[in-house]
Amino acid sequence: MKVLDRYLLRELFLPVLYCTLALLFLILISDLFNHLDDILRNQTRMTIVLRYYVSLVPFLLMQVLPWAAWLGTLFLLVNFGFHNEFTAMKVAGLKITTIIRPIFFLGFLLGIASFLISDRILPSTYRTAQDLREDFIEKKKDSTGQKVALQNITYSSSKNQLYFFRTFSPSRGMVEDVIVLWFDEEAQRTRQKTIASRGKWNGTTWEFDRVTEYQIDSRGQVLGEPRHFPKKIYPEIDVSPKELINAASESVFLSYRDLKQMIRNLQKNEVRVDSEKVDLHHRLAAPWQALVMMLTTIPLLGKTATRKVIAFNVLFCVAIVFAYHVIGAIGLALGKSGQFFPFLGAWIGNILFAAGAVATLEKANY
Repeated sequence: MKVLDRYLLRELFLPVLYCTLALLFLILISDLFNHLDDILRNQTRMTIVLRYYVSLVPFLLMQVLPWAAWLGTLFLLVNFGFHNEFTAMKVAGLKITTIIRPIFFLGFLLGIASFLISDRILPSTYRTAQDLREDFIEKKKDSTGQKVALQNITYSSSKNQLYFFRTFSPSRGMVEDVIVLWFDEEAQRTRQKTIASRGKWNGTTWEFDRVTEYQIDSRGQVLGEPRHFPKKIYPEIDVSPKELINAASESVFLSYRDLKQMIRNLQKNEVRVDSEKVDLHHRLAAPWQALVMMLTTIPLLGKTATRKVIAFNVLFCVAIVFAYHVIGAIGLALGKSGQFFPFLGAWIGNILFAAGAVATLEKANY
């Protein structure tokens, strides 16, 4: 690596690091004050509070890293512009593409690190943080001391079964108020309805209590008398508690592989997955936000200009970054509603603004 590249990388890395630490500190302090009443009221131990905030750091890091990278790049380019360092580099015959190599290199590394953290570390740590907050800080537990169950879980595990569970307790592996609809694929109608008061996962299948079965005719009417069973096991109902957790979870709790597998299962059951596909593509697009935001500053602040023009360009950079996030949010909303292709909905902000930055990069040579 050339001396100039090392110099630029050092001058960029330190502001990015400082901005990351400052933003993390501000958000953590804000969250602490937000939960201070709960912590004092429930007498939460300091070790629990520390575990909660340590577990929360990866999630917050993914939120602040693009902004820290952008602020660090902004500081570097403004500082170089004020001290005429860009002028000296250009007089020496360097092109802007050569000058920005350390910026691109650091942005690329941040993108890879962001994806690895969000895929390998974030799902488990964020779930831990949520559990600690609900169980010890906000005390969201039922009368038996168990974690509050998930509510109203609907899951389609195959083309001829649809499950509904009023409540689901992941810690106990139990469901309550169960309804299972069995479909006739050829006739496209419900052929059987099963109701149970509760079910217990035994490791491979569910064992249901107080089961009632209804046979349904082509008009939707009950055929004959319903059949009652004190207990019954259905080997064909093999949906695991993990699959139910995934069905009820936000995509942030899932790794890229788990999210992809969930989409594949839903597609097999002919369920629309526009929102899930957008989340999957956004999982790959989001890590590059830092790089795109860094690139948008170069055509404006990499130019040789007076201090007045530099100040104006900083404001313009702020407007561009604001527009970048607005367009990205609109793309996500349109993609999840099915009006955009999922890939385009997740990547439209990155594509438009990265292409715009590259197309106008030549202006920074003057």
